Amino acid sequence: MRIVSLSPVVPYEGIPHAGGQYLLRHLRALRDRGHDVTVVSFADPENRTASDALAGVADVVLVPVDGLGRGPLRRLRATIERQEQRLFPVRPVSRRRRALRRSAAARAAVAAADAVEYQWTESGWFGVHRRRASARHVVIAHDVVLQNYARFLAAAGTGWHPRVLLARWRYASVRRDERRIYRRADVVVSFSAKDAALVRRVAVAPVRAVVVRPPLADGVSPRPRSGDPAPTVLFVGAFDRSVNADAAVWTMTDIAPRVLAACPRARFVFAGAHPTDAMRWLAAEAPDAFVVTGRVDSLDPVYEAADVVLVPLRAGAGVKFKTVEAMLRGIPVVSTAIGVEGIVGGRIRAFAVEDDAEDLATALVGVLDDPAAARDQAARTRDAAADEFSREAFLRALADVYERPLP
Repeated sequence: MRIVSLSPVVPYEGIPHAGGQYLLRHLRALRDRGHDVTVVSFADPENRTASDALAGVADVVLVPVDGLGRGPLRRLRATIERQEQRLFPVRPVSRRRRALRRSAAARAAVAAADAVEYQWTESGWFGVHRRRASARHVVIAHDVVLQNYARFLAAAGTGWHPRVLLARWRYASVRRDERRIYRRADVVVSFSAKDAALVRRVAVAPVRAVVVRPPLADGVSPRPRSGDPAPTVLFVGAFDRSVNADAAVWTMTDIAPRVLAACPRARFVFAGAHPTDAMRWLAAEAPDAFVVTGRVDSLDPVYEAADVVLVPLRAGAGVKFKTVEAMLRGIPVVSTAIGVEGIVGGRIRAFAVEDDAEDLATALVGVLDDPAAARDQAARTRDAAADEFSREAFLRALADVYERPLP
């Protein structure tokens, strides 16, 4: 088949976020299934560089986007665009929508496609108004966006405060737009049964929602604990995402002090790009307890030096790849319920799932007190996760999405 993949990013080896890593594996799998793939994205500097690295995997069409201008006009347009994003979170900004409509190369690629896929739900908005009836349209819902905004709305509280009114508006906006995207798709792909059920609930109409487990087990294997012998708690994330930055600061201020009271030698490592100023300031206040790495070329060394992986997320949606990766490496996982949703169940278990800082700290101390026993328990989960998130299962699921006749 000729498949066009509309995506906000062009993936590359080492891209510092889980969605981009999934997309690269997804494109390689389509190529290995014999499909011809063209990625249509936007011509920003990072995508231009990445497009060269994608040679042999997929063709790339980069769509030029008008700039914001200069001086006061630029500031005005930037302000308008920020408000556009706040009020209509699911819709790509109007500059990108116009650019895609005007691009002859993008239109030609879509016109020749047997299937058009939309990476991330937000890209699906491009297919709401203009779609070829003869092509298969597939939305890859990396997460169900409405779940995020439902949590924001719950956290905003009640009453008539502007923050609450904005949360209500954004929830209603996302619900309306995401419903339209799912209803217009032939297939909606999600990464867990929980998200597939959410897709059906959001659509409020018959929709083919298919579960495709990402091939996270490919190339990941457990290794013995190595590195610094200090008892180590690891949190992995891209900290320019507010949910990760919030979780990191919560760990430093509420969870870590309780662990350090019981285990003074413990060390907390925060590995990932774009750590915030608040994280760096807290780490500077307690350099023996906190290590903030910034972006690293490989996460292997930090995983190998970890006794336990902490996933203390209090917001967000979708399957957390970092949780699965820790399990695949045979490392005990202590998490909030949000950090393991769509993952645990049956034979796949975390060491502990708690939502309170004190309970999370107690669980971490339990691992650090007897790391060998915790590793033995994690090894059983590792085998189950390796089966469920295997490349073979991923290829079968993709074949079902793209090669099975549509009803």
